[in-house]
Amino acid sequence: QYDRQTESFYLHARMRRTTDEQEQSTTDSPDAKHRTVLGVDLNVDGSLAVTSTGAFIGNADEMNHRRREFEKTRGSMQQIGTRSAHLSIQSMKDREHRWMQDEIHRVSNQILEEASDHGCTHIAFENLTDIRDRMAGAKRFHAWAFRRLYQYVEYKAEMDGIEVKQVSPAYTSQRCSSCGFTHESNRRSKHQFVCQKCEYELNADYNASKNIARKLLKKLRSGQKSPSGGAPCQCALASGTLNLNGDFHTYSITESEGESTDKPTTSVVGY
Repeated sequence: QYDRQTESFYLHARMRRTTDEQEQSTTDSPDAKHRTVLGVDLNVDGSLAVTSTGAFIGNADEMNHRRREFEKTRGSMQQIGTRSAHLSIQSMKDREHRWMQDEIHRVSNQILEEASDHGCTHIAFENLTDIRDRMAGAKRFHAWAFRRLYQYVEYKAEMDGIEVKQVSPAYTSQRCSSCGFTHESNRRSKHQFVCQKCEYELNADYNASKNIARKLLKKLRSGQKSPSGGAPCQCALASGTLNLNGDFHTYSITESEGESTDKPTTSVVGY
């Protein structure tokens, strides 16, 4: 992934791990179920979706490029003003819409795969209301794409027994997902996050996705009614699961899989 502000390429190395088998509950109480949350951060450039497990999914830059080319061609053909030009514009519009739908379906399927692979019971997105006002560079088609992606994930997740929720986006881009220190200066560039307190460094979108997961985790935890505090609630991360008490549990590593890191490299990587 290329960061224009720092003129650097970042390599995000990740791995797929299998989780340890968890003891099955013998009660039907909702509080007795393990709850594992996958956080998803959506973006108008770079990767369309970044998960708390370290998956960088989709290509928002390609979507932006295709949209710009379509608008440019449509503008030129509208100046011609003929019926043939109008029919060509409509054909292009339909083709572009089909491509966008297919891409969003593909991204939604990959998000569901991440949730399934990590044993997640919940998927958390930031609240999409007024996203054009909150997100720099967001256009109408971005808002449409985000809403459609959420809808696709929601109805597909329901078939898998996974709940999809939205949480407040407040401070998810400024909060350090490691120590909790929150400040706007933590965001060194659009895609680089460096905590000014603990110096934790990672991709900014990945950091935000972990904070999004944590917000839903807190809501789930506060909603438990069991006097004993309910069953474990945890965030699904790239290297394991983390609960609100700070207890970290690593996944068991399958053979032939290498290590992953939250910290991006500054090496230039070829295509």
